[in-house]
Amino acid sequence: MPIGFELERGIRRVDEMSDWVMAEYRSLCLVDDPPTDAAYPEGTADEDVDDYLPPPDPPEGFDLLTAAPGIVTITTGAMRGRVHLTIQLRDDEPQELAPGKWDTVEEIGFRALSAHTRAASGEYYPFAAAESRSFAASVTPQGPGFYRVRAYETNRALTSGEHRDEADLPTEEKYLIQIWPLLAENAVRQRLLGPQPTLLQ
Repeated sequence: MPIGFELERGIRRVDEMSDWVMAEYRSLCLVDDPPTDAAYPEGTADEDVDDYLPPPDPPEGFDLLTAAPGIVTITTGAMRGRVHLTIQLRDDEPQELAPGKWDTVEEIGFRALSAHTRAASGEYYPFAAAESRSFAASVTPQGPGFYRVRAYETNRALTSGEHRDEADLPTEEKYLIQIWPLLAENAVRQRLLGPQPTLLQ
């Protein structure tokens, strides 16, 4: 459940969000989702995430993260199924990898289009619109601009290609996403942990 609430420029800030979520089309994502309320100027931006969908496939040597303006995609093992997702909002870059057993860790640059980027399924449908409100807060509370995203996964290989419905048991897959703001763009893609990708080959 969310912890660490605070208010920042009228946008709710949550330092950590965690829950079981439904992966779709072998992916989860962070997607720009500005309110339609005219009181939010971000909702009327000239740039729209729809202009960048679908995001590109990861290049050779990477298989967990890809990004385009307004969207970050995390590739799951299961084609469809419940996976455990934790998102941590950071003030700056973590100096060490998160504790725990992780099979893969990748990092990527991301340009947010607004202060309303939310966790979503691979259908680009934010979890905030579903029954669970665990991911109602934005992961870009500082607004449009540059961010870094570091993604961790474990047990992806155990359920590769599986299809599970909501009533089925959840997968063993677990994901941790850390995100922090940057003063300038850093587009360097890094694979910090894990062998040469084989899942999607």
